[in-house]
Amino acid sequence: MNMKLQRTLKLVLKPTEEQKQILLETLEQYKFAYNYTCKIGWEAQIWNGALLHTLTYYTVRDKTSLLSQLVISARLVATESLKSAMKRKKKGLKGRCPQSNNPAIRYDKRSYTVWLNREEVSLATTQGRQKFKVKVPDYFKQYLDWKVTSANLKYDKKLKKFFLNITVEKDIPDVKPVEFFVGVDLGLRKLAVVSTLDRKINKFFDGGHIRAVSERYQALRKRLQSKGTPSAKRHLKKLSQREKRFRTAVNHKIAKEIVKLVPAGGVIVLEKLKGIRRRIRVTKQNRRWIHSWNFAQLQRLIEYKAQAKGIRVVYVNARYTSRKCSRCGHISGNNRKDQAHFVCERCGYQLNADLNASRNIVKNYLASLGGKLGHGEARPSVWGAVNRPDVGSVGCAMHG
Repeated sequence: MNMKLQRTLKLVLKPTEEQKQILLETLEQYKFAYNYTCKIGWEAQIWNGALLHTLTYYTVRDKTSLLSQLVISARLVATESLKSAMKRKKKGLKGRCPQSNNPAIRYDKRSYTVWLNREEVSLATTQGRQKFKVKVPDYFKQYLDWKVTSANLKYDKKLKKFFLNITVEKDIPDVKPVEFFVGVDLGLRKLAVVSTLDRKINKFFDGGHIRAVSERYQALRKRLQSKGTPSAKRHLKKLSQREKRFRTAVNHKIAKEIVKLVPAGGVIVLEKLKGIRRRIRVTKQNRRWIHSWNFAQLQRLIEYKAQAKGIRVVYVNARYTSRKCSRCGHISGNNRKDQAHFVCERCGYQLNADLNASRNIVKNYLASLGGKLGHGEARPSVWGAVNRPDVGSVGCAMHG
């Protein structure tokens, strides 16, 4: 049995000035198609693709110069957004009509062609098919023989650049599962702590130096913001991109080292970050730090790198993992003496608080299996959803 390995290649498009205007017009009309479809679907409470097509297709074709493939593409993306918004609404969460000021155009095999070996792509636009030059970094040339699937075109208004994210895939042999489980705890003092229940792996990724660099960026940002000159604003833009690259590089390095610790077929257990901001309590001094570091990106990078090695990545609820003793299971807020120290008030077990939490994360996952291990274990799959991530929403890693 084979599984599909996916990667997303982020390429910079190099349009002429005339082509740039064509792309901007195409993006503008695609935005209208997306927003109009969302509006019609939201007002009618419809998120069925076939019905939305009937209600919107001919109106969009009449009001835009989009080719039929792009009209259908905008409707498909709008349908997905509507389904997501409706689900939130049904759960009692805040839900509103999806709208976008700068959507990405989704292309498929009928609306674009790419020739990576000659660094060229052909895209459907309001002016028909247009060929564009792209820059293919040497690192991406390893994917020249992979199957090209979908792509999306995004315009970065700050950088004033067009980015084409191309998804490629390849079939690789499935890896036999092994009973090897590591837990990863994300936190403030230590960006990540990795451990196994047999204590053969106890790995700490210190955040001290990284935090110091981030503080320097923040201090420089404050000085530039206080000046408010055109030159200062230009420097702020460059600073933002530099800091973004720094954070991504750090997360790449940590993810790579974590995956290296695990054999093929093993399991990496991560904590669910969703909704964790509402549960955490941190000091004012730590508030900006915990909301700025991109822990969600780090988790996606772990998934991305684990995928190629045949390592499974699973998620568990992190509730009480920082308060529960990993030896006797006693739960109490008094067990956590401070940010770094854990002392169980029942059995007296002492160890680093983040290390204790990482072991509890593994235990929570094993408990969720109901005693089934090895071939009887459910095999959660992340293969189809993992691409090459660069940026993502900000997560956090404190436990309630």
